[in-house]
Amino acid sequence: MNPQDDWGRWGDDWQQQPTVDVERLRRRVQRKRWQMRVMVGIEMALALFAVGQLVRLLLMPGVAERWKIWAGLAFLLMAATVYLALRARRGTWRSATEDIPGLLRLTAERARAGIRLAWMNILSVPVLLAISLPIAAPWLAPSRWRHDPVLQRVLLFQLVINGVVIGALLVFFVAYIRRQRRRLREVEALLREYAD
Repeated sequence: MNPQDDWGRWGDDWQQQPTVDVERLRRRVQRKRWQMRVMVGIEMALALFAVGQLVRLLLMPGVAERWKIWAGLAFLLMAATVYLALRARRGTWRSATEDIPGLLRLTAERARAGIRLAWMNILSVPVLLAISLPIAAPWLAPSRWRHDPVLQRVLLFQLVINGVVIGALLVFFVAYIRRQRRRLREVEALLREYAD
């Protein structure tokens, strides 16, 4: 055996090792955990606000029975959404180990959880519409709103505001899914390199 060949082979093996800035990866993992905490806090605050509004609607005298039914169904949808969001984040708070493969696996799991959460938000829109449209159907009939200028303005306002918000959120979630899938491919490639 030629020692020069061994050194050459070791040098080639060393150069083929994946290059990951460990400190940068750790900072990114910590920053993402902080962002997740903020996001969960915002989600919980919004959920509590929504619960307050739905309870107010349920207890308000003079509100039609159909809107109370809608409030109950919306409450169930919101509770299911909060539960699924918390469940999707399970196992994404901390890495089992602080080594590079452990941090990469955590990053990959966070990307998968982000994709699941984005799809859950996208799919909640048709569910909310399926709950809301039958309840609002009497007011959506052209015979009802054509002759009522106040109802026309309310419906137009709701259509514009909700359309803009839903459209913007859909664009955001689609872009977010694409970004997370790209990150997931990069991290999985690094994990494969570390496994070899």
